Amino acid sequence: MSPFSVTNFRTFLPTGCPTNLLYFYSISFLITTSSLVYSLPATSSARNASDYVLRNVFENQDQCYKDSFVYVKDVDAGKSKLFTTYPTTKECSNRLKLNGKLVRRIFQFHYEEASDLPDKLPTCPPGLVDLEVIPAYFGLSQLSYPYANLNISVMAHSPVDTIAFRLHCLHASDGSDVYCSDLKDMYINGVKEWPCRAIQLSTKVQYPARFSYACFRLTSYSVYAINATVLPQKCRVTTIVTAPRFEELYPDMLVDPSISKKEIATKDPFWAPMIAVDFSDENAIWIRLGKAPRAECDTINVNVYKEHDDDSEKVNFVAALSIKCPETAIKWENQKAGKYLLSAYVLIRGCKFICEPNARGCTQCFRTHLNLVIHETRASLTWLTVQKIKDYGLEIFLAIVSILSIGCVVVIVAVIVFLHKKRQEANRVQEIRLSDFVKTMLVYADDSELHTNCVKHLVDNLRHCSTVEPIFDLEKLITAEQVVPSRWLIEQLSTLQKFIIVISDCAVRILDSEASETHHLVQSRPFSDLFGPAMDIIIGDATRRPEEARKKYAIARFEISPEVPANLAILRLPTFILPKDFSRLTAFLHSLDYGETFNITSNISKCRLDDWALAIYRTTIFTRENPNWIDTRWKPKDEQDVMNLKRETPVTFTYSNEEGRIAASKKFNLIPPKEGSEVDEVEEGEISQKEASAPDDETAFLIKPPALDDISDSDEDEEEDQGSNTIVAL
Repeated sequence: MSPFSVTNFRTFLPTGCPTNLLYFYSISFLITTSSLVYSLPATSSARNASDYVLRNVFENQDQCYKDSFVYVKDVDAGKSKLFTTYPTTKECSNRLKLNGKLVRRIFQFHYEEASDLPDKLPTCPPGLVDLEVIPAYFGLSQLSYPYANLNISVMAHSPVDTIAFRLHCLHASDGSDVYCSDLKDMYINGVKEWPCRAIQLSTKVQYPARFSYACFRLTSYSVYAINATVLPQKCRVTTIVTAPRFEELYPDMLVDPSISKKEIATKDPFWAPMIAVDFSDENAIWIRLGKAPRAECDTINVNVYKEHDDDSEKVNFVAALSIKCPETAIKWENQKAGKYLLSAYVLIRGCKFICEPNARGCTQCFRTHLNLVIHETRASLTWLTVQKIKDYGLEIFLAIVSILSIGCVVVIVAVIVFLHKKRQEANRVQEIRLSDFVKTMLVYADDSELHTNCVKHLVDNLRHCSTVEPIFDLEKLITAEQVVPSRWLIEQLSTLQKFIIVISDCAVRILDSEASETHHLVQSRPFSDLFGPAMDIIIGDATRRPEEARKKYAIARFEISPEVPANLAILRLPTFILPKDFSRLTAFLHSLDYGETFNITSNISKCRLDDWALAIYRTTIFTRENPNWIDTRWKPKDEQDVMNLKRETPVTFTYSNEEGRIAASKKFNLIPPKEGSEVDEVEEGEISQKEASAPDDETAFLIKPPALDDISDSDEDEEEDQGSNTIVAL
């Protein structure tokens, strides 16, 4: 049979059992806890030094066990039955057959007669035991030629009761391997028993403990499975081993003690390693390589090939693993189930893994081959996911495309339905009758006469087209008598529910805290501008109650006005550009939905919009022709330029017709009183009283000074003069 024949080790692969693992952890935890409790020194009494000194008590005349050790406390060293070895296959097999049931007493293990252990046991968990298999060289003697044995060692790191290992022959190249032959000596009571060795440990043993046996013969090209069984945990670790030709594993130069290391390094003989495949890791395979003690190398290479499922003569290259000396093991991760071929070799003196038939000067390296059959995929979850995607890439791609196509169709249909629904809603006209007049105050700065005219159009349109009662300072502070502007401002801010903040060039200057420290807006009307004080109160209120402020305050700016300054924009108040957003502003004032998704219309006429647009256009022309116009309004505070009105005598302006009256209104920045109003009646009465002293063809227009009562004292005069540059209107 060829050394490349397939090795089937289905029977020897470890399997996992959650129940057994839980059982093992429970036993180990109790034993470890008890050993720790009994090993800690008591604080109440003195302890002998022998309680802490460990002694190796393993003694056996058989040199096969020479690498074993068992440590106990010095105080327990003289006690008997610290360990028991089972040096024959019959004794070892009988010991394993007594382990069907486990009866545990406190810190002692007793076993009852039961059936033999099953062929398949779960893999021992990490940290319990380590199984190591290395070659051991025995030189020429009077009794035999040089040969090699398997040195099998099991290191226990946690409390166990019994450690046993069996040697199974999986394949032999010829009949020279005694373990692979069908000898009568391998039968016990008519049943073939593979070579077995075991050790039973007392509860006094300290860990780690090692059980080693180095007398199983290693035959070239044979393949062995070494199964180490641990009791009472009832778990197992498995290693598959094969070796090259004896002369390749142990060249004469490497085993001859008369040859120095220097000469070995100079000649650098060719050699090949022994391969041991460890299956203790459920998600990977450890490849361990054995060599002669004096064998030198830089790296040991392992090529991995996978056979085709339908043709065993064809293989595919899978991976190239490299082990850097002096390391002797490498973890081979993520393998799919199937048949594999491992080839291990060492690059020495420029040798190659394979030489072409006609190649000259090519030296082929010594190689060791091992055929494996992996029945279950051993890989991480991530790797399995990636492999599934690779294996079923086309199916997954088609499934994803189908899902995306269906999703796109669903989204498109949903969008069409949504747009159709919105269009139907947009086509449905909902007429809302604005029956309640909303009192709304306009907060603006007195930029110029043209800008004030734009604000007047806003006031007029709100009054006639939006069912709004504007609170406009030019109407309230000039026409009304004995009104203190500051008190009037506080009263409006505390009682009204809607406010419109009009942004303009001077308003931006006033809101700039740095600019306002050195400059101010020059007064051009009989009362101080109230924009600054009003904005201080509004900003404070909006900062304390931002959600309520967004329902109470609105920002309006004309198309020619500057952007909303940052210190006001941060409040995120609703902003409207006039006149195009006049309908949305109306909806806001009446607490209706004013979002851009709503198509809101109002009954404002085209004539009004044209007049409003004309006023804005005139303001644009003025600012374009007078780029420095704001310098006449925004001056340093040290330049006092305040309108002074004589309070002792009325200001008189005579006019003879209606044009003269309009001219007087423009000169004094006043709105002509409406016909039929009480103000007209009062003025007509006052004018009639002056007719006696005035010429018959002239009419006197008077601005009546305030009455000289308690309100006109010096304190109130100071209060009016301290009003800031702000205009409030509605």
